[in-house]
Amino acid sequence: MLKKNFCSLSKLEKSTSIRKWINEFKDEIIVFIKNKKIYVKSSICPHFGGPILYKSNSDYLLCPWHGLEFDFNGKCTNDKNFKVCLKNYDYEIKGNNIYIIKK
Repeated sequence: MLKKNFCSLSKLEKSTSIRKWINEFKDEIIVFIKNKKIYVKSSICPHFGGPILYKSNSDYLLCPWHGLEFDFNGKCTNDKNFKVCLKNYDYEIKGNNIYIIKK
């Protein structure tokens, strides 16, 4: 199991989302808050490697390269033939820091 300090909770609360490459995970991670819940996902689209974007006024994550939309569980919602999901990561909060966990 790997655990990496990602950002402070106070910084996340002031942002729409935070994206960061984590060398130890070999993945770019996006962290955001929606309806007072923290979500942690890979921010690399499993279709073709495009960026995954989050806008606080939407109910999905978007890959702008091909228009794929993913729900907050990581499942593609607008292309029923696309079965690959965004990778989810666990997290824990210690003090004011958010740690991302890769099992």
